[in-house]
Order: sequence, then C-alpha cells, then structure tokens
Amino acid sequence: MFGFLVQWPTLLTLAMFPMLVVMYVKLAKNEEREALTTFGDNYRSYMADVPSFIPRLSRLLTGHAQKQSGNG
Repeated sequence: MFGFLVQWPTLLTLAMFPMLVVMYVKLAKNEEREALTTFGDNYRSYMADVPSFIPRLSRLLTGHAQKQSGNG
C-alpha cells in the first residue's frame, strides 16, 4: 500500500490509503481465521514463525548469513 501511495502521490491516493489499509487488515484477519479452521495446529506453528505484516529484519539478516555460509 505504501508503494502504491509513492507511485501515485495524489490527494485521492492519500485519502484512500487509510481506508485500504483497514480493509486489507480485516481481509487478512478473515483469511487467518479460515486458515486456522482448515489447517489447525500446522497453521498455528506457521504463525509463530512468520509475522503477519512486517517481516522481522533480524530473521532476514540471519537467513542471509546462513545462506552465505552454506548452512541455509
């Protein structure tokens, strides 16, 4: 959404930005509930390892270092 705002910096996109963020968060939560119903504990395990919206920078850097050393 932030990229969309940067690509088309108009008053309309600025006004739509918060509404679209709210809509996408609600959609993500609904899909998360459906995935929990369908996949149960496997999805709970996935949720524990993967953040919902913003990636963990520390895991990205750690994963990158492991790949360079041949461990990942």
